[in-house]
Amino acid sequence: MDGPSEANPWVMRSAVNNFYYLYQDAEWFLAIASKPEMEETFDKTRYCRTAIVLYVVALEALINRASEAFLPSPLREFFIKREDQLSFVDKWRLLPMLAGNGKEFEIAAYPWTHFVELVGVRNDFVHPKSDRMAYYRFIGPQQMEPLQWNRIPKDLGITEKEVVYRQTRIPRDPYSLRPEHLATVKRVVDDTVKELDRLLDGKIFKDNWAHTDQMKLIYPPGAQFTTPEPKTS
Repeated sequence: MDGPSEANPWVMRSAVNNFYYLYQDAEWFLAIASKPEMEETFDKTRYCRTAIVLYVVALEALINRASEAFLPSPLREFFIKREDQLSFVDKWRLLPMLAGNGKEFEIAAYPWTHFVELVGVRNDFVHPKSDRMAYYRFIGPQQMEPLQWNRIPKDLGITEKEVVYRQTRIPRDPYSLRPEHLATVKRVVDDTVKELDRLLDGKIFKDNWAHTDQMKLIYPPGAQFTTPEPKTS
């Protein structure tokens, strides 16, 4: 069979690895936000806000992909059919129980506690409520800076959990996000994925599964790639 040409193209199909591209986009925003020239700009905060959402959405993409790849039938079909009905957190907790080595996440320990909080952070961004308060120190006309929770006057009666997320210490005020907060998000995401890999007996990182797209030649019928013969001297 002749090889591909413009007149007779060969068609490749790929099951898009949503985790990979979302995670890489988040990494790109983190790298940009961390550049020294971004220090005094507000764009730094914009990049951080975007990256937080992308990091957590990447985790959702990963668990959906892993459920399809590693659950045995008929559980696989059950999960896929109800993909939109199961909560993000429940999927992460269930997969190791059903497709792993009999162990599960320790829900009272890191990284699970921080992972669950990150899901809440994502939800607050994606489904914002009307009662999010922020507090600033007045410096002068048109000059303010985010006020750290431990510097808010106690007689205002404002609690710590109203200002920062308890586990990750990420500020609730979206204008206060900095690269150091994003670094915390990245660490929690990476450690959560590593723990899932451990509970699934190394399946997540085996053969670079988490970071590759699977390509398949589907047209024309019978077409196959051939490996060139090694040249001899």
